[in-house]
Amino acid sequence: MKIKVLPLLASIAAIALTTAPMAVRAQPPFMEELNLTAEQKAQLEQIRESTDSQIEQILSPEQQQQFQTIRTERQRVRGAREALNLSDEQRDQMREIHQSAREQMQNVLTEEQRQQMREAMQSRRGEGRFRGRNQPR
Repeated sequence: MKIKVLPLLASIAAIALTTAPMAVRAQPPFMEELNLTAEQKAQLEQIRESTDSQIEQILSPEQQQQFQTIRTERQRVRGAREALNLSDEQRDQMREIHQSAREQMQNVLTEEQRQQMREAMQSRRGEGRFRGRNQPR
């Protein structure tokens, strides 16, 4: 099965960025390599803020506290999801939110930047950072 790199990369970027603390949003290294314009950076930040807000709306108050702790401590996304103990409905909603964020992020980037993202993803796959779900660890 051929993995669609751009959606996977955008998903990882969206998840990574939504789990970062609000006050300090460190960009993943590949995002810094894209030479984003100020307008693109602002648009991506708006997407991240919207994504955070949407995620918090589907969480219970207890889960919201855990989510804030996870973001503050910058825990890994997989462990964070497990710690939140999401219901099936919440997982589905989370998936939809992230899919929407990925699409919005892709629309902000130029074709050249999307190509750079694909290339960055491919080069980092060799480093073991971004493995597909069905690939061995």
